[in-house]
Amino acid sequence: MDSLQSEIQNFFQLGLLAANPHHLFPDFWKDHPKILQNLKDNSKNIHVFALGKAAYSMATAFTAFIKVKEVWILTKYGHIPEGIKEKETNSNWHFRESAHPVPDENSILHTKEIIEALQLLSEDDRLVVLLSGGGSSLFEIPAEGYTLKDLKEIQFSLLNKGIPIQELNSERKKYSQVKGGKFLNLLNQKLEVYTFAISDVLGDDPNVIASGPTYPSPNYFLLGNLTHSLSKILNLAKSKGWKTKLLSDTWAESSEETSLLFENEFLEAIKSPEKQMILLGGELVCPVMGNGKGGRNLETALRVSILLQKHKTNRSWVFLSGGTDGTDGPTDSAGGLVDQDSYQKMVKKGWDPMKELLNSNSYPILKDIGSTLETGPTGTNVNDLLLLLVAEAET
Repeated sequence: MDSLQSEIQNFFQLGLLAANPHHLFPDFWKDHPKILQNLKDNSKNIHVFALGKAAYSMATAFTAFIKVKEVWILTKYGHIPEGIKEKETNSNWHFRESAHPVPDENSILHTKEIIEALQLLSEDDRLVVLLSGGGSSLFEIPAEGYTLKDLKEIQFSLLNKGIPIQELNSERKKYSQVKGGKFLNLLNQKLEVYTFAISDVLGDDPNVIASGPTYPSPNYFLLGNLTHSLSKILNLAKSKGWKTKLLSDTWAESSEETSLLFENEFLEAIKSPEKQMILLGGELVCPVMGNGKGGRNLETALRVSILLQKHKTNRSWVFLSGGTDGTDGPTDSAGGLVDQDSYQKMVKKGWDPMKELLNSNSYPILKDIGSTLETGPTGTNVNDLLLLLVAEAET
């Protein structure tokens, strides 16, 4: 079982690696040499604004190829490597952090600071915006007539209902001075702007990624997405002899629906003796039912554990549900990792799994049995990856 757990974590790590900016930018430059040439022509000073959970890794990956004059980074608390911020003194790199998934005072403070700095740029400069998921709450100035308190109340209400990110970001644009292309309107209109984005939204709609602060605009490019990560995982699995099945790369259903889907797939899988991988990608939704602590991936793992333990079989299995940014809801875990022994471990420790599920309290119960997925900030963000491995039948 340990080898099965190691294998599923290796597949997950491969998905993260495929979406890492240090892999994505070299591939992009190889496919788009003229864009690289334009950016390296030295005719204009290049300024970088990196926004989102992957801001730091995107900025370091970009500046490995392009000489820049200044870099502004705005990311989620804890997503800048330890010791890096202290190096800012006498540097052209500026590190700022704010809150996710709803804005805080620093979201507004740092947004104003960054905009004021970028408003000084002229047609002799070039601005490169590096976007990744999470930017919607990190970068914010409330529209006239709204306060930060208003935005928090609206967004907490929407998040607790578990609405899809497309709908959430559409609402966010209504109350913002910087979303939906409005950020560009605040800058010099002769300023040349390039945007490079890593998509954390289904369908890769640039209107939705970080709520589209620089869209529409002509120089907008997509670097990486969930589909790319899924294809890398599938290719490796097939090369290692796994029978594979991709359920979807645009899944947007609830944790409850998702767990029921994996239960049905598990029952089909155990009819065949081969070792099998069932893979799913998307953005789960998870309405909050109680006052516990958890996230959509943690809850899905708990649900799968509860469902699959009902089916008696001698086949070993392991299930992983993880957020590719390294955080799931208001926790320090990326998600959950359970197997056929997890349910009994919970019960032996005195937990009532169903009771905790109904209280949206998946984090403490999975943490207690060592079934949380711990990655730390990953430097990327391409939605959720879910994998079920069913071991080969013993002969």
